[in-house]
Amino acid sequence: MSKIDTLTRPGIQNIPPYIPGRTSESVKEKYHLDRVLKLASNENQYGTAPMATAAIREAVASVNIYPDPSCIGLRKKIGTLFGFDDSGDNVIISAGASGVLALLGEIFICEGDEYVTCEPTFSALNSAVKRHGGKVIAVPVTEDQVFDLDAMAAQVTDKTKMVYICNPNNPTGTAVDSAKLREFIHKMPDHVITVVDEAYIEFADDPDVESMVSEIREGLNLVVIRTFSKVYGLAGERVGYTFVNKELHGVMQKATSVFVVGRTSLAGAMAALDDRAFIESTVKNIAAGRAYVTGELEALGFKVWPSKANFVYADSHLDTGILAQELEKKGLIIRGNFAYSRITIGTPEQNREMIEIIKEVLAEGNVPAAG
Repeated sequence: MSKIDTLTRPGIQNIPPYIPGRTSESVKEKYHLDRVLKLASNENQYGTAPMATAAIREAVASVNIYPDPSCIGLRKKIGTLFGFDDSGDNVIISAGASGVLALLGEIFICEGDEYVTCEPTFSALNSAVKRHGGKVIAVPVTEDQVFDLDAMAAQVTDKTKMVYICNPNNPTGTAVDSAKLREFIHKMPDHVITVVDEAYIEFADDPDVESMVSEIREGLNLVVIRTFSKVYGLAGERVGYTFVNKELHGVMQKATSVFVVGRTSLAGAMAALDDRAFIESTVKNIAAGRAYVTGELEALGFKVWPSKANFVYADSHLDTGILAQELEKKGLIIRGNFAYSRITIGTPEQNREMIEIIKEVLAEGNVPAAG
């Protein structure tokens, strides 16, 4: 053990490092490429809501002034948009969705608390739980790559502090039936906080996949998380928003840092909410692109699970990590550190180019079969 390890909390020592998607710049440099197609991080390839872009440009002139310390303007606007009162006291603003996941661990997880989820899923809350001395209990997703709510419920005990459902799930893109999720939420005991991460919910075009914001009510320990990073195209501004009842809000807002996001981020988020034309166009285009990519990959022999997000999860039946490496050499970045390949949906031109690069790599035959 190094000297610095002796000074570090055990919870920090026990968390694995987060593996981010590769940057275009690093792949260009590594393989001496002029152009790289990055479809690894589920960014909105259609850009940013134009109204948000205009608001950000205007806000740049005043970045020498501190932003709204408690984000009350944005909280009020989001709250009323989703049917709450105009107090803003049902909404928490954070630095991306991952910011509030870290906050949940900080506020609620004590040494020995248990936390129940499925794997694979977004790992930010897992890490937050471990940092604060909690125990992660992760059951596998079903064979259909869907959160197994029954298996999760069976793991809930008097030691359980929190349960987490990512819906639609990252990285699988699948979603659970809303009626089943609503039943799961309401049968959780009073000592359990249910966290539903809806970072990709805007892309879900299935009527059986509904938001759980409607279930926010006093006395129900429910946290519903959203983000401006995906459908609004503001990933670089890092703005997340979370719905809770007013009792939970009082605790969480007290622990939230002041000035949690900057002036340009607040301005962009406020304006993005009004840009319905961009949102509707993005959702429509992603659905069409998702259908195209799914069909093309299946024609190549991939198994693709039905996605409700802006990416697909696909089994090539090849070594996933090596496949990602070979694609990088051709200038295509996807995620290859899961059991199967996660590929972001791009514009029609990007999707066609992506399929052509995959075909080229498959034809070369340098990727071994999955072990």
